[in-house]
Order: sequence, then C-alpha cells, then structure tokens
Amino acid sequence: MPLEYVIETIDLIKRYPTGARRERGGFHGGGQVTSFSGVLNAFRRSKGPFIEALRGVNLQIKRGEVFGVLGPNGAGKTTLIKVLCTLVIHDEGEAYVNGFDVRKEPTEVLKNLQAVLPESRGFNWRLTGKQNLEFYALLYGLRKKETEERIDYLLEFTGLKERANDGYQRYSSGMQRKLLLCRALLRNTPTLLFDEPTVGLDPASAAEFRGMLHDTLAREGGKTILLSTHNLYEAQDMCDRIAILDRGKITACDTPDNIRHAIFEEKVFEISFTDAIYNDEQEGLVDELEKMAGVHGVTPEVDPEGNFKGVSIRVNKNMDINEILKVVMKRGLKMRTVNTNEPTLEEAFIAITGQRKGERGP
Repeated sequence: MPLEYVIETIDLIKRYPTGARRERGGFHGGGQVTSFSGVLNAFRRSKGPFIEALRGVNLQIKRGEVFGVLGPNGAGKTTLIKVLCTLVIHDEGEAYVNGFDVRKEPTEVLKNLQAVLPESRGFNWRLTGKQNLEFYALLYGLRKKETEERIDYLLEFTGLKERANDGYQRYSSGMQRKLLLCRALLRNTPTLLFDEPTVGLDPASAAEFRGMLHDTLAREGGKTILLSTHNLYEAQDMCDRIAILDRGKITACDTPDNIRHAIFEEKVFEISFTDAIYNDEQEGLVDELEKMAGVHGVTPEVDPEGNFKGVSIRVNKNMDINEILKVVMKRGLKMRTVNTNEPTLEEAFIAITGQRKGERGP
C-alpha cells in the first residue's frame, strides 16, 4: 500500500547558536589572552544562547502535490528544505521522505529526492552544458546508455538541445536554471525540492519554468514538488496548497484560495454605470443598498458634473451579488461593468504574518 504522505514532518525543531557576544574582559572585550587554553575559553564565553529557526513544524505533503512554503526573510524556509534533503540535522521531532527517516536513513532519503538550491550551481564553466550533465551522471552512477537517453530527453524537455554543446559560460541565467533542473532530473527521483526556483529570472523565463514544474513534472509526471518562495503570485499560480511559515512556525496551511478568503470577512462589488445622473432617486438607491442584510458600506462615485459613474459596495464575503443586482436593475440604471474585488494572497500574507516593516524572524 503506497504511503499517504510523501513528505511528513512531526514537531520539527531546529536550533542555531546566536552570534558571539561582546563581553567585558572576554575575547572581544579587550581583556588579555595569555595562552592557547585562554583563547579556547574566550571563544566558549563568547557563545550566546540558541534561537529556534524551526519551532514545532508539522507538514503532510501528498504524492503529486505542488506544495509551497511562504514566509518573510529568516522565517525558516531554507532551513526546512535543508533538513529534508539531509544538509542540516534537526534537533527534535521527526521528518520523513517516502517513509524514510531523514536522520536515520539519509542514503535512502537521497535516493528519493533531489534538491535544487540557488547556491548549488556546481557546474564547470569550461565544459559544455551536455558535458556537465555527463559528469554528474557519472557521479550518480548512471549507466552509459541510460545517461545518453536521459540527457537527450532532458535537453529536449528544457529546450536546451540546440545549445547543448555551447560552453556553460555562454548560458543566460534562465538557461543556467534549466541546466540545474536537468541535473535534478537525471536520477528521475519522485520528489523535488526547490528553494526560490525562479529568483533572478525575467518574467517570460519565470513563467516558462513554472509551467515545466507544474504542468509537466507534477501534473503529467506525477512528481511531488516542494518549493519555498517569496513570490506570492508564483505560489498562487502553481501551488495546490501552501503553508505560511513565520518565525519558525506554521501559521496557516491550506489552498491559496482558502487562505485568501479565510482571513477576511468582506469582499467588494464595484458596479459602473453609463448615462446616469446622481439625483435624489440615485441617492435613494444608495440608501436602499446600505439597508440590505450583509452590506457593510456603500460609496457612490460621482464626477464634478454630477454624473453617477458607479458604486462600490462592501459586503459579507458570502453574499450573493444577485440580490444587489436586482435592486440596481429596479432603478433602470445601465450597468457597464460589474467586478468583484476579493482579497489577494499578498493581503492575506501580510495579515497573517503581521509583516512588520524592517522586522525579521529568526
């Protein structure tokens, strides 16, 4: 029976020591150090307390899911990714990839996932793109025939086939990111981890890269993808579910739409009119709308000539617009447009994290 969750963390905690503190009479405070043991003692005294980058993180990610982790700088996103790919050892709790414990069974974990981190370029500038992939295929222990077939497929898949024999130094940022993806897919692991997958890419390249991850790898290939990102549009566009990580804790975890709507109790209807004059009758319309159950406020838009350009109506998030339209149509007004302004993921993110300017998490 296949596992229900490809990635699972249970009360995951990771601590880091704080930076050295300046202490009077210590190593940084001007005191004298007269021996090697004195140097060691000074370093020991300079250690500060620990901070928790991850504070009891619980996640359950299903097979074939595109799951995003959002959070302010320093929230713990990269630490979480590095724990899952065994680069960082957690202090407490549990973490599993395809049922394998990341602390006790790191070799099995690495057979089941591949991480793509921004700093993990590792390509030789003197080699071509194809030669770089051949080098990594050799490191991964792939057979010659398998290597040839896999590299040909990946270069075709990412659109790099015509540039495969160009030197890596001639690759643009977008092409370098695609080569990273090729390397990540050499072993064809079922799970992929990405830290800021489109950072530094132009909008067109970023959109193409997102399409490859979401449409081809996840939807068609059935791969499980976990990504951390600052790009809220990217998260809303790509992810089946997202978790908001703030100061090492998960503060929300749901679909992007559910998170957007759960945090706010209101939405706004905007109706624009043509050939309408704001008079006593239209003022009566505004009064009638304001008295409707579920309506929290009505703001008419009137230009200096007295033309009734439209109306903005704040309502309960579950209110049906048909009731409002009936009232408007009864007045015989010609409606040009009807729009619904719902909260964005960015607004929800700011509301959930408190997004204090200039303030960072651990």
